[in-house]
Amino acid sequence: MKLNKSILLIPILLVLVFFLIGCLPVPVTGVTILQDDFFQIVLGGTPFQLTIEIEPSNASDTGVTWTSSNTVSATVDGNGLVTAVEKGMAKITVTTNDGGFTDTVEIEVIELK
Repeated sequence: MKLNKSILLIPILLVLVFFLIGCLPVPVTGVTILQDDFFQIVLGGTPFQLTIEIEPSNASDTGVTWTSSNTVSATVDGNGLVTAVEKGMAKITVTTNDGGFTDTVEIEVIELK
């Protein structure tokens, strides 16, 4: 019985295709800050940690940048940790490195007396 060599190539090609598909980057399609759209933090209190969800969950580049619209009132570090600086309002925005998707929350820094 003679075996056709082209038949042997089919499984090899299938393995290569599945390998290459698995290696392709998965683009980001969105980002969501999981806290409420508005909240208050206390001046002199514990910094507040924001958390996010990047879509899809298997995205290749999950890097983000955090910014504050008013660093006089509140700052945010590269991990989403918000620190109250002075009474006032600020919008905290997260932006994905891949695709530039954003979400924003508004915070009010209050002083307890």
